[in-house]
Amino acid sequence: MDSDSDAVARTPSPLYGRAEERRTLCGAVEGLRSGRGAAVLVTGGPGSGRSALLAAAARAATGCTVHHVAGVESEAGVEGAWCQRLLLRLTEDLPAPSGHDTEVLAAVRAGRCPPEAVLVVASSLRGVLEARCAGKPLLLCVDDAQWLDHVSLSVLGLLARRSGNLPAGLLLTVVTGHPARAALDGIDTVALPPLDETAARRLLADAVPPDRTAGLCPAAEAEVLALAAGNPLALTELAAAACAGHPGGPLTLPPGSRWRAHHGRRYRRLPAGARAVVATVLVGGPLGPDVLRTAVRRTGRDPGAIDTALAGELIAAAGDGTVAVPGRLLRRVLRAEVPLAEQHAAHTVLAEVSDGEGTRLRRALHRLACGIGPAEQEAADLERAAGDAVHHTAGAVLEDAADFAPRPGVRERWLTLAARHAFLAGEDTRTRDLLRRVPPHGVPEGSRALRSLIEGERLLRDGTPAEACRQLGAAADLFLDESEESAARALMLAGEAACLAGDFAGYFALARRAASLRHGDGTPTTRLVLDHFAGMTATFEGRHREAGRTLRRVMRLAEGIPDAYCALWAGQAAYTLGDAARAHTFAVAAAGLARREGALSLVPAALVYQALAALLTDRCAATEEAALDGLRLARRTGQRNLAVDHLAVLALVSALRGDGDGAAARLRSIAQQVSTRGLGRPAAFGHWASACADLADDRPSDALTRLAGMTHAAVGNQPNLVIRQLATPHFVEAAVRCDRRAKAAGALRSYHAWAASGTSAARLALAHRCHALLESDDAAADELFRQAARLHQRDGAVLELAKTELFHAHRLRRARKPRPARELLREALQIFQQFGAASWAQRATAELRATGARPQTAARPGDRGSAAGADLTAQQTRICELVAQGATNQEIAEVMMVSVRTVEYHLRNVFTRLGVRSRVELAAHFR
Repeated sequence: MDSDSDAVARTPSPLYGRAEERRTLCGAVEGLRSGRGAAVLVTGGPGSGRSALLAAAARAATGCTVHHVAGVESEAGVEGAWCQRLLLRLTEDLPAPSGHDTEVLAAVRAGRCPPEAVLVVASSLRGVLEARCAGKPLLLCVDDAQWLDHVSLSVLGLLARRSGNLPAGLLLTVVTGHPARAALDGIDTVALPPLDETAARRLLADAVPPDRTAGLCPAAEAEVLALAAGNPLALTELAAAACAGHPGGPLTLPPGSRWRAHHGRRYRRLPAGARAVVATVLVGGPLGPDVLRTAVRRTGRDPGAIDTALAGELIAAAGDGTVAVPGRLLRRVLRAEVPLAEQHAAHTVLAEVSDGEGTRLRRALHRLACGIGPAEQEAADLERAAGDAVHHTAGAVLEDAADFAPRPGVRERWLTLAARHAFLAGEDTRTRDLLRRVPPHGVPEGSRALRSLIEGERLLRDGTPAEACRQLGAAADLFLDESEESAARALMLAGEAACLAGDFAGYFALARRAASLRHGDGTPTTRLVLDHFAGMTATFEGRHREAGRTLRRVMRLAEGIPDAYCALWAGQAAYTLGDAARAHTFAVAAAGLARREGALSLVPAALVYQALAALLTDRCAATEEAALDGLRLARRTGQRNLAVDHLAVLALVSALRGDGDGAAARLRSIAQQVSTRGLGRPAAFGHWASACADLADDRPSDALTRLAGMTHAAVGNQPNLVIRQLATPHFVEAAVRCDRRAKAAGALRSYHAWAASGTSAARLALAHRCHALLESDDAAADELFRQAARLHQRDGAVLELAKTELFHAHRLRRARKPRPARELLREALQIFQQFGAASWAQRATAELRATGARPQTAARPGDRGSAAGADLTAQQTRICELVAQGATNQEIAEVMMVSVRTVEYHLRNVFTRLGVRSRVELAAHFR
């Protein structure tokens, strides 16, 4: 029996995540007690839990006779070997066979089973099974059926496909993709997919030895989960390796690993030509098909060796035709199993056949690995080529090149650069693994500075911002002698961390440090950073005219710098000034630059400002789309702090629409991370969103309390200066309704000065509305409301226009002017209904009734002037739009933060209401 197949049965709790598959096998066993025979085939990769599942089903077969007759690799070439073992097992306590089967069975017992007798042997063995089933059901378990000889495999297939009218059950397992699978067609099959994350985490927790009470550290746990990719055996063996420690090198499986041994044997069983192909793909992959064929021809091998190697499944072709080793763990195992001489030969061949601009980086690696040319020159060429490559490729090549570093210190530098590229590519687990391999001390100063920068930015996106600020400040100090621009960038990121925490005293200290860099001309990026610090500091301190001049200079500088970070910082400057169009342009430019360079980790940050820019002009649908995309990508790239930012924006969108329940649900989902990590900015966003929901539900006192509580949502009880300013119009609204007019007037003075210094008609409109709410003279208030409405219309802020019209109508009604009030209310009500703002629509309806008018029948939220959204809720409409974009139910569930079952429920209702029968028809309605 193959040692890998039963290994899973000995791992801790191997059936996590296999409940459905276990029920299928136990259901077949249960049918035996009712006289119904059945056959089930379990397929899965090495270590996937096939044997454990089979053993669990056998344990459940109480009242049945159970026989385990597994395949044995060493007997695979002996025709009839398994049939003989089965017969000996079944007849050990039966009388000698008689009748027409005697001769056949005697031949099988004697080990004579000619291929042409397959049908006769199957019929004879069926007779034996019938005899054994007399009075008691029988369960035959055949593990590792891929190791059966050809004749026995054919016999087994015949028996399994004819088991229905026997009180006997056959449970079989076979490795996925093995050619033996073809002989077992027609049998009910259970495929074992990789474990999902929940099951993998439970198994990992169970696999850590009892003496490790604290378990693995988060970085090691993430690395184990990523490498194992849901394979139970790999996961438990990696957990043991991580507990044992692996200083200085990547986490991998030790020589005694069963998972590693299995794949090592697979490699050694291949013919020499196929092994050479695997070695070539291992050191050079992913390889295009033309390069691979050229390399094979250059070695004098038969091109058919490529097909043989692909059939061995140690390499695989991707959708774009490139060939690579599938999975990081298998790649690391093959690095250890493939002889160094074969890897060196592969590097030599690839150095000869890799030419052209597209392969310059890998060609430099191959030349360095096989010693072509001076090592220092090849190393310099490799670094230059890495600077021009997309981040994923550059990181992978630099990691490989570290093994061939020409002198001390270069290895650490290349691993650090690889970590930087991995971070930018959004590969969080690889980033942490590479940083672990570079000690924080005892390496060149440049590498230490870059390491601190990477670690700081990683913590900024997925850690505690206070610690991120400390790391980034240290990076700035280390960079200072080497590169003033790098020091400025590190300080800029530290400033972002301080703002995320709500630590504005810390931000001002960083701004003073940045100002000390201002000598000489400096690079454009350095000047941009210094102006950004100066402009934001002036904004926070209320020096709005100065802030406007400085932040506009930031935008002008960014236009000449093709850099995603600079575009992102310019977008922040534009948003601060209320310039929605330029904020959106810069955010889109930042995302586009990042995508072209493969810097996926920067895209979620750009989407935050894309969402906020859309929200500035009430484009709620565009805000949601950007925030949902950002949320999905932030989770995919392991940037939980940015995921929190996007959820906070989505909560605010819900609240502004008056959907208090939706806002509360999103805020609950981030509450723990906000609290434990000290995320002051999203905490303040949460207070703001909750206050907006309170105002929509006519609870101004609650809103005022929440907005006052924003002070306590930051470090050291400092108010969050940014969010407090943005929330001022809602603070004024709540204070006026609670008759706290003096507080409202004081807050409004600062807000109006800020709004007037920028270019945002939307913010200036809110300032006029607030003045109107505070104005005691009806005629003056009427004019202020009209000015606010004109500004709303100019900037396209439709939802805020409706709220302004509602407040204006209320004032008109109280001034005994019902007719103009009714005109405003009817328009406001229509807008609220179009936005699905139910709470605000109810308030407008009540106000309309108070004028003596009868409200029109409310339109449904899904109505959009066509039949597509008829009778649909806003949530159902959004689901339909995502279906039209090609999203799966799982993807829709992740985007909308609901369960897959909820998505399925809504889609069933949508299909019924719209009379469509397929997703294709549904998508056609919504395109």
